[in-house]
Amino acid sequence: MRRDVEPRRILAVNLNYLGDALFTTPALAAIAGRLPGAQIDVLAGERAAAILEGSPHISRLFVRPPHGGLGRAETLLHTLRGAEYDAVILFQSTLANAAIAWSSRVPSRIGFSHDGCTPFLTTAVAERAPGEHAVEAYLRLAAALTGHNPGDPAAPERTRLRVELAAEDREFAEEFLRDQELPPPVVGLVIGATRPQKRWPEAHFARLSDKLWSAAGVSCVLLGGPEEEDSARQIVAYARSPLVSAIGRTTEKQLAALISCLSVVVSGDSGPLHIATAVGTPVVGLFGSTSPAETGPWNPEGTLPPGRRTTVLYDALPCSPCGKHPTCGGRFDCLAGLSPDRIFEAAVEMLGVSPRRVPLNVIATATAAGGEEAAL
Repeated sequence: MRRDVEPRRILAVNLNYLGDALFTTPALAAIAGRLPGAQIDVLAGERAAAILEGSPHISRLFVRPPHGGLGRAETLLHTLRGAEYDAVILFQSTLANAAIAWSSRVPSRIGFSHDGCTPFLTTAVAERAPGEHAVEAYLRLAAALTGHNPGDPAAPERTRLRVELAAEDREFAEEFLRDQELPPPVVGLVIGATRPQKRWPEAHFARLSDKLWSAAGVSCVLLGGPEEEDSARQIVAYARSPLVSAIGRTTEKQLAALISCLSVVVSGDSGPLHIATAVGTPVVGLFGSTSPAETGPWNPEGTLPPGRRTTVLYDALPCSPCGKHPTCGGRFDCLAGLSPDRIFEAAVEMLGVSPRRVPLNVIATATAAGGEEAAL
């Protein structure tokens, strides 16, 4: 049901990480589409803000401090009191955020009914159910604000995740690939993730790169932030194939532009995987500690460009998904058990190339971390 008085000044309290922020972009599109003319401001973490920059659905973008605690609370309080907002939508529904919105007397306060938020909200939306994708949950928040049906499969906001690329970002990507002498097809290997249980082993990445090069003639480029530099060095040391690293050499938007130029991206549950989905690059997603039903590539039926698709590999072990609380003692069997040969087959199928009958003689045995032999 539509509200008698539609909000005209809205603050969306967004999240901190790339993938989480991208998951909110259909909801932001829904709000903008359902409330034309409304001012939609967004408060987000630094990396999230970087990927949301340039969105046609955002009027103003505010960045909160990189660390939690008093600084973030003060930023939200200052932002709310710096403008007469009619509504605040809490994609990041925490008790602190809900209480600050209540104390700032924002007339309409929408968030999830968890973490003790409900008493401080005017509309408490049921928290995400097991198996519900994060995007669908955020669309329910948007629907609570606008009064529309969040499940309409024909709604224009359900097309895809969104990232806006500037001409200079595309130019950077084209120049990078040209300077590195990487003709297509090129496969991107996303080697990092926010938690260790979401990371595919370095030796597996090396073997996959070797097999793509030797058996299919496909080059690989390593993707990730500067925090992945040690892992990148290990992979390059293990590999016997030529490997290019873009680790720490891109901004968030340059990374998105680079991904848009690739033929396939292989990634665990990470921000760059969802960037690939947003820009329409085919994805081989590797899942274990998280459920692809909840945080996997979001592609509503019929929304992918022709010839583009996603493949998700997830074995659903008895301990999966464990989320932030693994029980395997650091073995991370769920991802370690996804063999490089299996990912190779998925990538080659997506690339549409035929493996050579006689692979190039670049496959060798490398010594993995801890002294174990990895057959590459």
